Amino acid sequence: MTPVKNIIFDFGNVLFDLDLPAIERHFRQLFGKNFDAVNEKLRCTRFFELYETGGISTEEFVATLRTATDSLLSEEQVVAAWNSIFIDMPKHRFDMLLQLRQRYQVFLLSNINDLHANWIDAYMLRQHGMDDFLTRHFDAVYYSHLIRLRKPDREIYEYVLADAELVAEETVFFDDLEVNIEAAKQLGIRGVLHPAGREIGEAVSALVSDRRSTF
Repeated sequence: MTPVKNIIFDFGNVLFDLDLPAIERHFRQLFGKNFDAVNEKLRCTRFFELYETGGISTEEFVATLRTATDSLLSEEQVVAAWNSIFIDMPKHRFDMLLQLRQRYQVFLLSNINDLHANWIDAYMLRQHGMDDFLTRHFDAVYYSHLIRLRKPDREIYEYVLADAELVAEETVFFDDLEVNIEAAKQLGIRGVLHPAGREIGEAVSALVSDRRSTF
């Protein structure tokens, strides 16, 4: 098998622990009986995907959710509900990334939006005292709202391979969604499904154990 030279990580529920149902719980409380109708309308217009790929601004995103029902919500209510998804990123995962960078090129590939990216930056400074988290731990970062592409579309994987000048067969990609892994495999990337709730360090150790690396 071709040796691994590059490792790409998804962010949510791979490196950073998330409470995925939290956003729905909070918006159900805010929208009340109108939640299902509002949610269906927004999804039909691909509203969330547009925000995730930079197609609408944060101001437009928040304003739409504020006025989605007859009861006008505050900006603070919308932002707090939207960011309620985050739990924590423990210190040992930072250490793992730094150790990996001694032997591999390490990348971050995430479907993410401006509000979430800003929340993470603030968290890293507040919780871990880092204002250089991305540059310290990754050779390059690919955020969907900045490159205007998203998983599982084939184009995002092609973009990463071309931009970072990677050979697909030398590249491993960890993601918590099977659809994203299968899309990466179509281009020859060695996709590894990482179920939420399991420790990513264990999966990485198994991958590189033949090179006597421990994490």
